[in-house]
Amino acid sequence: MEHLIEKVTCVIVSIIGGLCNYHVKKNKGRKPTRGGHINWLVERARARRDLGLNIVIAIISVVLFIPPIIHTFNLHITWAYALAFFIGYSGVKLVPLILDKIKKTLDKF
Repeated sequence: MEHLIEKVTCVIVSIIGGLCNYHVKKNKGRKPTRGGHINWLVERARARRDLGLNIVIAIISVVLFIPPIIHTFNLHITWAYALAFFIGYSGVKLVPLILDKIKKTLDKF
């Protein structure tokens, strides 16, 4: 049961990291239009898309990436939460880079 609790906690921490990244992107990249208001219909769609992507990245990282990293570097299990946050925070930024790399590799064949 403890193992399941640790995985769920890592997923939540990774999603929080992704939401922190979304907040930073929103504050940096968006200039308010007239009256200082943001077009919330556009922002809601982008926020839902980013949240869905964060959830997928969180689940994949907890299942596929964090256990091998912990085992390879012989880290204590408490490092899993820091890794989950880092993967969640940088995951949305890395997805387009990874997809471009895969496309370039497939184009060579």
